[in-house]
Amino acid sequence: MNPDPSVAGGWIDLGAQFCLQLSFGVLLALAFVPRAPVGTLFYRLMGTTAVLPALLAGVIPVTSAGRSPSEPAVVATWLAVAAYPFYSGPLRGRRWAAALAWGLGATAVALVATLARPGDLAGLRLAVASLSAAATGAVAGGVGLAMVLGHWYLTVPKLDVRHLVRLNRVTVGAMVASLACVGLTCLVFRTDLAAARTPLLGPWGLFYLGTRIAVGLLVPLVFAWMTAGSLRYENTRSATGILYASTVLVLIGTGVAVSLQSSYGVPL
Repeated sequence: MNPDPSVAGGWIDLGAQFCLQLSFGVLLALAFVPRAPVGTLFYRLMGTTAVLPALLAGVIPVTSAGRSPSEPAVVATWLAVAAYPFYSGPLRGRRWAAALAWGLGATAVALVATLARPGDLAGLRLAVASLSAAATGAVAGGVGLAMVLGHWYLTVPKLDVRHLVRLNRVTVGAMVASLACVGLTCLVFRTDLAAARTPLLGPWGLFYLGTRIAVGLLVPLVFAWMTAGSLRYENTRSATGILYASTVLVLIGTGVAVSLQSSYGVPL
């Protein structure tokens, strides 16, 4: 592994990866609200939220780190951006689903290609790192989109609560998957993590890892359970408030995950 992402534009690659994770997470969450009668504005807003970080991931590595526009990560990123007019517009049904799948698939390919850029991740190690990064993005995107959807009940009071219930369950699944990926990453990369300048299982490493897990995953899991309780009584206002707090915690946890990757060279 290359644990120092400042080498050869590593910080820029890490920033591009973070942007792609957010984009992937929002698009994945959007796939679970295909028929919600929330109007075109909702899909345009969330589609824009997904495409803006993807644009950064496509531009900054080329302009600031000297990456070639023909690199697989850059090409896949721009293919993902190209799907934006279709999944964020008035299309619905199969055509909307196909456009969203196009954007989601291209974003996933770009994320994997970005992780593979340093050349020290391949095979099982690349697969585990990619799953961990995607799961982190799914948590951030899912909780954030659920929070925005909760606000939509203020403008569409008769909106069926089942749409938010479904999305809340998706966020729970993403959090559990992310926890499993962190554990799997620690297992697969155990030798590298132990040999780092500051071992992951040393005091400081455990402090940051514990913060990432507790603040970014465990407390949001409790909040998701509280959200589900509010939604059983169709209290969308309370649920939205809880989701707002959960979004803040998840973003903090995601930031800590990026910091951990800058130290240990692998998504945690």
